[in-house]
Amino acid sequence: MAAKEPRRRGEATIFAHGSAFKGILNFGRALKILGKFEGEIKGSDALEIGPQAKIQAHIEATYVVVYGHVTGNVVASEKVELKQGATLIGNIRSPKLEIDDGVIFEGQCEMKSATPVAKAS
Repeated sequence: MAAKEPRRRGEATIFAHGSAFKGILNFGRALKILGKFEGEIKGSDALEIGPQAKIQAHIEATYVVVYGHVTGNVVASEKVELKQGATLIGNIRSPKLEIDDGVIFEGQCEMKSATPVAKAS
């Protein structure tokens, strides 16, 4: 049985390796970050943090998959996945959580029924 992939409406927008952003990021389509980001990320679709990515942000999305390094709290209305090699320093709030072997997670986890994520403009 194949693992369920995040629901995507078309192709993901990609912030390439080597990119660096600061501020407030709102997204309405699937997003993949491979570079650096500092600030706040809010979206109404899936967010993937690539293996080389370094994120310092509060994150809110429907589905969050982390392969890289995140410092900050993560709120997902559907699911959070921490993949092998990922580091998350912060708290998680999501109805579903999947953590692979080899993940570093320092924080607390709250698993309650889905909380709707506000639509990004």
